[in-house]
This record gives sequence, C-alpha cells and structure tokens, in this order.
Amino acid sequence: MRPGTILRWNALKTLLPKYIKTDTFGLDIGGFDGTISCNLKTLVPNLSIVVIDINKSGLEIAKEQKLETICVSALDLPFNDNQIDFILCLDLIEHIEEVDVLLNEMYRVLKKDGILILTTPKQNGVNFPFLSKQNNELMNINWGHLRKGFSLKEINKLFTDHKFSLERTTGYFNYLSRLAYRVFILSRISFKSKWFFYKNITKLEPYFKYGTNEHIIIGKAIKKCE
Repeated sequence: MRPGTILRWNALKTLLPKYIKTDTFGLDIGGFDGTISCNLKTLVPNLSIVVIDINKSGLEIAKEQKLETICVSALDLPFNDNQIDFILCLDLIEHIEEVDVLLNEMYRVLKKDGILILTTPKQNGVNFPFLSKQNNELMNINWGHLRKGFSLKEINKLFTDHKFSLERTTGYFNYLSRLAYRVFILSRISFKSKWFFYKNITKLEPYFKYGTNEHIIIGKAIKKCE
C-alpha cells in the first residue's frame, strides 16, 4: 500500500461504513489501484464497486484484486442517470480543471439521496513541517495539483450550486502524519522501520485533528424523484 493510500484509508475507515450501506452499488472515481475499494469491501457486506480511472497500470492492479474497473474519464461516466448509490472521489478534484463538469456528472449518475464522499486539500494545499513555503508549493505541484486546494466556503458553494447537501465535514492529514510522511520520504533508516513508524502514526487520523491539511466532505444528492 502506498503512503498516501494508507493515510487516506486510516482517515476514512471508521467513517465510510456510517454512510455506505450493505447491498449498494458505487463508484471509486480516480481510484487508481482500487486499494480503498478493496478495503471497503471487507467492511461493508455485499458491496458492488467499480474503480474508474484513466491510468491503465493502476487499473491492472485493481483487476488483480478482483475489482471491476473501467478506463474512462470522470467527466463522461458510462452510467445511466440515477443509477449509483454512492461515489468515492478521493483527492481528485484538485487535479481536474473542469470541476463543475465533474460535479454535474457525479450528480447525474447518483440516485436521490445518493452519497458523495470527497477528499481534497484545504485552500493552502498540503504544508509539511519544517519545509519552506517554496518547497511546500513545489511538493504540491509535483503531485499534479492544478490548484492548491479549496476553502470550506468554496466547497459549500460548489455543493450548493450542483445540488448536493453538505452532510458532514472533517479533516485529515494532521500535523503528526505530515511529519511522519516527511520522515518516511527523507529518512535513511531502513524501509521496514520507517514504514512501521509511518503506518502506526497514521492510525491516529480519526482521533487527532490538529493541523489537518485535507478536507473530508460527505454530501448527498438532492433530487425530487429517483
């Protein structure tokens, strides 16, 4: 599991089962290798989920985990209207120029009261302890971010404009996790030791919210009829 993925999973694993129910059908948009989807299926019984991405190498890994995959743009989903129970859109919108098109498309395929679970950096991007402002900005650019992130006010407006109710907001990637990430990337100690350190620090994500740099947003599609 990649460092960013285990961080995200630890942040989400206690939250997702509260909003994603058994016997439902969902999409993991921008899900790459499907690790989050695979882990989610171990928590929620009889879950059907399709991993959507344009990265074929990531989707090949997802297929090896027995996940259904589709290589297609998130801006043109091959599903009928009102077909999907939930969508995971995890750290994707900061990479997308046409954010409005993406939200419209997700709204279109979701059922009435369908759940959207979205993560994205806060307005100033991800800032690592003890790095200069310039190096922090370079780190965000190297991750392929087209913008640093979104304020909660901007998220609220996006949801309102695209007919999503804002059900819950919280954060992840806290100060300790960012420090541990930097140690993991830069430290010369053995991989096994620094992986053990990083993995255990990120387990605190659901409980320690000091200095979080990423949003976790839960929304619901508002529709008059199914």
